[in-house]
Amino acid sequence: MIYVDRSEPCPQSLLAAATLRQAQDAEAYYDTWVTGQASFVEFTRYKENDVQQALRKMFKWKCAYCERQLEKGSFEVEHYRPKGAVDGCDHPGYWWLALEWTNLLPTCAACNKGLLQHIVTSDMQLAEVEALQAKRPTDLHGKRTQFPVSLPRLEAKSHDHFAEGPMLIDPTRTDPEPELRWRSDCVFSVVEPATSALGPSVIGAETIKCVALNRIDLVENRTQVLERLRTQRIQIMDALERAVVGADSVTINAAIQTALLRIADMKLSGEANQPYAGMARAFVRSFASEFESWAAARELEEN
Repeated sequence: MIYVDRSEPCPQSLLAAATLRQAQDAEAYYDTWVTGQASFVEFTRYKENDVQQALRKMFKWKCAYCERQLEKGSFEVEHYRPKGAVDGCDHPGYWWLALEWTNLLPTCAACNKGLLQHIVTSDMQLAEVEALQAKRPTDLHGKRTQFPVSLPRLEAKSHDHFAEGPMLIDPTRTDPEPELRWRSDCVFSVVEPATSALGPSVIGAETIKCVALNRIDLVENRTQVLERLRTQRIQIMDALERAVVGADSVTINAAIQTALLRIADMKLSGEANQPYAGMARAFVRSFASEFESWAAARELEEN
């Protein structure tokens, strides 16, 4: 998950008269709505083609939550605040935001729906994950109608995003980077809540749980990218160690410059259009810091 600037203007179909009529119909419906009554089911305008295209463009054809590439047939227009119900309470859902541009995100089905999925943890070894794969999953994971908050929920028709203390990260409003810790020191690419002096990030933990960011298929795909980055790191450091043995300062500096170029190439994996860019950025940032420490130590040795 990475921060994405919601720079695309509101699509015209969401400003059209047909959309206004649909919003008015919903408002009339909820004027007499009571707990236990069905939700309004006639929202359709949020799925118009120009809305889908704008979301695809803004998120570089990736899921807003897990950063998986959204291929044809795997794209869903997700309501960040669920439109028809909220898990675990009598709230009618944020129906007044159902057609709001700022409440729409592009997602994959596995993040958006409740699917039977296995979850991988950081302490799992290859054999354990293979054993999981051999079993039929029995637990539902994915957002569905979940929307955890830390304060009283918004009521119609409030648009004040932060007033209810949302605990699911909207990557167009909150930078996910400080809230998530990408593990590269274990077998699989697992994400955990970042830890600060105040303890683990609550919104990081809730986001990981809510959209199942450690579901088994996602972790395996992410690990493939991580393995390529790990291999590049080993190759760069091995080449450096060989180059500096008995070498003069000119040769050492040339080797360092070559390493820096290769690290710059690794950073391309963290470009916004690349899958799992958040994980890649964290790995390359950590490696760049490691490299800087190595170079500083070499300089001390030479002096």
